Amino acid sequence: MRSERICFYRPSPAVVPVSITGMRCELDCPHCRGKYLSGMAKASMPTDLIRTFIAAKKGGAKRLLITGGFAKSGKLPVGNMISAIEEGKRRTGIKVSMHGGLLDKDTMDRVAKAGVDTLLLDVIGSEQAVTCYLGGGWSLRGYVDALSNAKSIFPLLAPHVLIGIEQGKIIGEYRAIDMIAEAKPGACAILVMTDGETPDPEEVQKVMEYAREGLKSHLSLGCMRGRGKTRNIYERMALDLGFDGIANPSQEAVEYAKSSGLEAMCVEDCCVHMPVI
Repeated sequence: MRSERICFYRPSPAVVPVSITGMRCELDCPHCRGKYLSGMAKASMPTDLIRTFIAAKKGGAKRLLITGGFAKSGKLPVGNMISAIEEGKRRTGIKVSMHGGLLDKDTMDRVAKAGVDTLLLDVIGSEQAVTCYLGGGWSLRGYVDALSNAKSIFPLLAPHVLIGIEQGKIIGEYRAIDMIAEAKPGACAILVMTDGETPDPEEVQKVMEYAREGLKSHLSLGCMRGRGKTRNIYERMALDLGFDGIANPSQEAVEYAKSSGLEAMCVEDCCVHMPVI
């Protein structure tokens, strides 16, 4: 059943992404190779992160997205930055999201107390994808534990599903959605791989349908989702399936939503955040 309203998200310049590892990442996943880190602010030292908070606030940003390269354990090495997060939050008061990976419960507690409002977590549903594609050394149980812990710690838990991460094949996506549904998070974002071998749009639609049926939370189509005509196809799928939000929509998506009688709402934030009405 299609929603009567759609949120169109424009993250920039309201959201400032910052890598606390610079360009370093132990995983070096084939679809990224550090590419996504290159366009972020860099803050490898605590003082750099505090300065990034202040610069973001002065620039009119409403949110800092803390991320970076992951260790082989699937975790963002955030331990030495926790005090800087607390200080940056104290000085600026802006919202803080973290793409932290499989953080343990103690670290989650510490970053939440420091001021992280939202935890983002890519959930992979295939052991093969974790070991062979990502080069990681963790099990799927790690996602179950992380989802369960984060749900009770953070104001908002917002997992992400990466469609086609295993060389464009649909293998663990349905299992990932099931794990997320079990945790009952406040929001979820669907992403589609854009580099290397990309998934068949018909298979993508099936996964998107499954996500909409299984997840009762705020469901958005995220920033990464194909290019050109394929990107437009996924946007239309999201609108027809009753997704709640689309990040950086094309003009075609805006016009299609209008012609479909949907009430459009423009939101300057990450796509997992429901607007306050």
